[in-house]
Amino acid sequence: MRLPDPSTFIAAGASAEVFRLGEGRVLKLFHEGIDPSIVAREYAIARAVQASGLPVPRTYGVQEAGGRQGIVYADMAGPDLLAYMARNPHRGRWALGEMARLQQRISECHVPTLRSRKAILRVDIEAAPVGERLRAAAVDRLDQLNEGDALSHGDLHPANLIVTEEGLAVIDWSRAARGMAATDVVRTEMVMRFGPGGDVGGEGGAAVLGWAAAKMRDAASAYYVRRHRALTGLDPEALAAWRALVALAWMRQRAPSRDAAFEDYLVEALEVAGLPPLERDAAAMSLVGPD
Repeated sequence: MRLPDPSTFIAAGASAEVFRLGEGRVLKLFHEGIDPSIVAREYAIARAVQASGLPVPRTYGVQEAGGRQGIVYADMAGPDLLAYMARNPHRGRWALGEMARLQQRISECHVPTLRSRKAILRVDIEAAPVGERLRAAAVDRLDQLNEGDALSHGDLHPANLIVTEEGLAVIDWSRAARGMAATDVVRTEMVMRFGPGGDVGGEGGAAVLGWAAAKMRDAASAYYVRRHRALTGLDPEALAAWRALVALAWMRQRAPSRDAAFEDYLVEALEVAGLPPLERDAAAMSLVGPD
């Protein structure tokens, strides 16, 4: 198959581009150099999650185009939840509540064939730019926590949710694994607060806009966590147990955004967890890196 027409381009990420094929299908075409085993793993994950009955895109198979590997998915018609909330701010609480309910449904599923979330976190923590004392203590703490067997999306946030006529649907399951539900909740909390987008720098009005955007992100994240806890009864101690570890793992590939606020969040999470403090020189290194 030839490379898709550029006019059919929809979006791009760190590992792939998405093109509309027509007839209700899209092609997620991975960049050159991406290990074929990564594509095969994502396809296997997509099929396993599809079998769970969750609202996810149907998979139609693996497709090569221009020497690159791709996966054909059903086209999920509708805006992502982030764009929906931007256009309908009065529906923000409803949207975040629906997101919490969907995340509850995800964690109630069990897909034992998936890889371990703890194993993924271990690899990321071991590669994070922090001091050896903190790294060793974090890995030791990780080993003490329960494995868990709940379905974990791994990167659930408003931009990975599509508002369809039937309700919310979840895309991008490339980081899915089995683990504790709390790992997904704290990951969502962090991406909503400190993920890419929404930063406004400069002086005067721009600085005010940046401050307001940060406050809105923090408030939305806090409301989401409250709604999720109200639905599931998730213990705040469970969130505290995983918060520092998930944050340390994220440092491996985190794109710069609200860096000072994220560092404050991590420092507090480490203190609450009773882990060694973050070394200042390592922290400066950690706040830059590939997405």
